[in-house]
Amino acid sequence: MQKASMQSYQVQFPVPYQEKIIETSMMLEVIGRTFKAHPGNSVWYGESRIGKTTTASYMTRKIEEAYDPLNPHAFRALHYEVGQVESWSGNEHKKGLKSLYYATIGKIDEGVYRHDPPEIIADQIVHALVRKNIQIIFVDEAGKLSLDAIDGMLMGYNKAKAIGHPLSFIFIGMEDLPVKVTQKPQVKGRINEWCYFEAYSFDEMTKFLARLHPHFEKLDLNEEKAREQFEYMYEMFGGYPGLTVPFLMKLDRYSQQDKAPITLKYLRAVHLRTLMDQEMSIKKSLEIYRGRPPKHFTRKSLQHPVSKSKSKNEEKQSSDKGSNAKKSK
Repeated sequence: MQKASMQSYQVQFPVPYQEKIIETSMMLEVIGRTFKAHPGNSVWYGESRIGKTTTASYMTRKIEEAYDPLNPHAFRALHYEVGQVESWSGNEHKKGLKSLYYATIGKIDEGVYRHDPPEIIADQIVHALVRKNIQIIFVDEAGKLSLDAIDGMLMGYNKAKAIGHPLSFIFIGMEDLPVKVTQKPQVKGRINEWCYFEAYSFDEMTKFLARLHPHFEKLDLNEEKAREQFEYMYEMFGGYPGLTVPFLMKLDRYSQQDKAPITLKYLRAVHLRTLMDQEMSIKKSLEIYRGRPPKHFTRKSLQHPVSKSKSKNEEKQSSDKGSNAKKSK
């Protein structure tokens, strides 16, 4: 890129996209069923970008908004995401409790973590939950936890139940989470509710789009051109709100920049900008690295394939010159 063009470019910071959560029938059903199971533990399962985390965040926010310390039945909720705890990594019960400790209290003293037994750490966590009046804990990405780590967290549930503090864990995840929690009777027997998140139908997504974005709100499904736009959106992103919302954010910014009306052709153009580069990136990655990074990142391994072929030819030519020189001697 030329220096002049670099100097002429001016940064234009994008206007923050206003988050808007649409209450869907599935969200309301899951929230209602989770409340009815309290105090009791639940598993929320479904594919990525289906709305599990959004539902948990929304439920947590609504609980916090409604919380009144003067109401004897009111309580608070906590939503956090866990990291990886692999099976057979050792001290998995404690690792599960350590994650919970960080979320509820803060950093745990390493001396306490190493020397105190798990039940003492669980007692400290429950004491903090009672003091803060937290009764629902959403554990996001729980599929990353080992079975023993989940069992360690449920020790807090047992301790809370013993002192009469209502407590519910909501384990949210993908992967093998449902199979995992049913492999141990002590864990399986403490799961009181199961909620499965499935992709929305075409009719549900049309209602979702109409409530979420002003362009789709004014479209009439009975008109052929309008219906084609809804059908294309569903073809691109299916019934997944987590894929649809980021696209709408891009769509708004592109249409404002281009000052172009949103049509079926424009929807395709915006989507193809990303899709074509994604396909090209994957294709080149498979060609160069066969889908995996090189074992040792060196200047030579990161060299462009054309440059590599040139350097090999140069080496070959130099070796040929050297051999010819030896023969002449």
